Amino acid sequence: MRVKIEKIRSGSHPSEVLVSVHTVNGDEHLVVHERSVADGMLEIGYPINSRGSEHLVELPRETVNGAWRVWVPSNSVL
Repeated sequence: MRVKIEKIRSGSHPSEVLVSVHTVNGDEHLVVHERSVADGMLEIGYPINSRGSEHLVELPRETVNGAWRVWVPSNSVL
């Protein structure tokens, strides 16, 4: 599965990028390996939980705010 992201800028290491994930509580930023991003999407596992039009997903790395799991709109997950 994949979640929509927006690339913000390059990371501190040449193979890293800073991306933004739109969540139901606002945008979360995280640094990921450049190869895990393709076509504006970030690879994730299968959603952990669902409620209405939202999915709880686990990100491949911890966000800047310390979260590993975030609620995202269901239309952000493919």
